Amino acid sequence: MFKVFTDGAANPTQRTSGLGILIIHHGEQFQISIPLDKYHDNHETEILAFKEALQYLLNQNVKGELILCHSDSKMLVDAVNKKYSKKESHQLLLKDVFFLLQKFTNLHLKWIPEKENKGADQLAKAALSKAKKASRKSN
Repeated sequence: MFKVFTDGAANPTQRTSGLGILIIHHGEQFQISIPLDKYHDNHETEILAFKEALQYLLNQNVKGELILCHSDSKMLVDAVNKKYSKKESHQLLLKDVFFLLQKFTNLHLKWIPEKENKGADQLAKAALSKAKKASRKSN
């Protein structure tokens, strides 16, 4: 069984965004922290974090195993469960998510409170710091 925790972070003032993904499998932790080149709002980063987690699992050839995904984003969980979002920018990102989800046979996405998602949250915030440093270098 794989436990996956995802979180997205955005800093509108600094125009930076980052993703955090924590994967637990057989007691081992895999930590992924990704600074984004382009600014995305908080909801978009939540979708992108989930998408990146799915892509990572596919790259590791994890398709048929039980995968329990967790997010503190009600918007993400609702949009995935309903297969719909009102916002057009979300629909575009979710299209990729729905395509990836078809490749899994036993994946479940569940909402959890923020306090239960601290690992992914810290990774997303670390990615924000990396994005901030990268934007300073390019200016």
